[in-house]
Amino acid sequence: MSKPHHTPQGFARFYAPLAATSLLLTATHPLITAALARTPDPVSALVGFSVAFSVCGVLYSPLLVLQQVVASRLLKGGDFAPIQRFGLLAGVGFSLLAALVAFVDPIHMAVFRDLVGLRGSALAEAGFAFSWLWPIPVITAIRALHQGRLVAGHRTHPIAIATGVRTGVLAIVAIALASTSGGARVGAAAFTAGVMAEALLVLLAPTPALPRRYAVRGGNGDTLVRFSAPLMLNMLLWWSTPLIINTVLARTPSPDLSIAAFAIVEAIAWFLTSPVGQLQQASIALVDDDESFVTVRRYAGVLSLATFAMIGLLVLPGVRTPLLNAVYDPSASLLAAAVGALPFAVVYPLLYGHRQFFQGIFVRSGHPWTVGFGAILRISTIVVLAAFTVGRFGHHGAAFGVVIAAIGLLVEGVFLDRRCGSRAIEDLRTQEAPIAAEAIST
Repeated sequence: MSKPHHTPQGFARFYAPLAATSLLLTATHPLITAALARTPDPVSALVGFSVAFSVCGVLYSPLLVLQQVVASRLLKGGDFAPIQRFGLLAGVGFSLLAALVAFVDPIHMAVFRDLVGLRGSALAEAGFAFSWLWPIPVITAIRALHQGRLVAGHRTHPIAIATGVRTGVLAIVAIALASTSGGARVGAAAFTAGVMAEALLVLLAPTPALPRRYAVRGGNGDTLVRFSAPLMLNMLLWWSTPLIINTVLARTPSPDLSIAAFAIVEAIAWFLTSPVGQLQQASIALVDDDESFVTVRRYAGVLSLATFAMIGLLVLPGVRTPLLNAVYDPSASLLAAAVGALPFAVVYPLLYGHRQFFQGIFVRSGHPWTVGFGAILRISTIVVLAAFTVGRFGHHGAAFGVVIAAIGLLVEGVFLDRRCGSRAIEDLRTQEAPIAAEAIST
């Protein structure tokens, strides 16, 4: 591994574009929810888009793992072409499934009305939004494949530039449509346009040459599908979280208000947490022995603590209310619900940064099923907590949703930490040996 990346300056040069990418990516939701909050029926628009996007997230989330699979495989001397074929076929399949949900009425109603529990105008808004979101899975597959190619070559700047363009396109579309009666479709159209622009730019980015490639010694005989499946499961369960919580909140005393407030809080909280979101890529690309494990983990911890401190300042009583008013201009009831929930999200950077770092370690060392088991444990914790406590604490609405999400992250992080020990690093030392640098085959 390139030792210059293990100095503070080298790590910053490698990670800064990835952190900027996360910031720009997660700026999507504050931009969209701020636009929706200014439509004629903001609560219905927020609820409709939030639920439609969470359903879409379940369908496209398995494809996000292609970035990790590509980077990990290329760093071990694998070829890009088989992964590209696999990813494109999966993207087309998930987009066709999304089209069925969008345009086949019995399936649409089974998902949004019967499963999630939407009614009235919120149900209609979710349908309008989803009719614009169905192409997202195949676009996501293209984007993730080529982002992984760039990460493997330590060429992260094009990723950040493409994401900046995405955010700019999204903002322009959202602002242009915010004053119309488009409702939830405003957010869906803006999101789709932005992701299309981003995917095109990373697709066209030049192929980098790896500074150092690795070949697997012996190997464990796993196929691409076997390696990818637990990582896809992990992403699927991650993106199922807002859908599950929205489904729970739809059965609370004030369902629309709770879901709308939860959408606002999650948008702001994950935007502020986003600097730690790419620590998985850092541990995949930069950790190959005990020394680099300790070094990168230290940098990850410092970054997580700094992000935690930043959010802690922004959720102080005298700060969070003006912040929410400035971004969303919400009604009094929506503001009160969001203000009450936002402080509980302050722990997200610590929990999420820890999770991301260790997931990257297990991906790089060839233990994807550990990542999958951690995700199952997290989502099971959320489901069990929701089932047994919604009757007692459901009246807290959005705050209840944030708390059970944070507890799930805590349980997953403890599991990954306990499972790591020295095994993953030992596997890295015994599995990999450097070979000559060469360009990635496309």
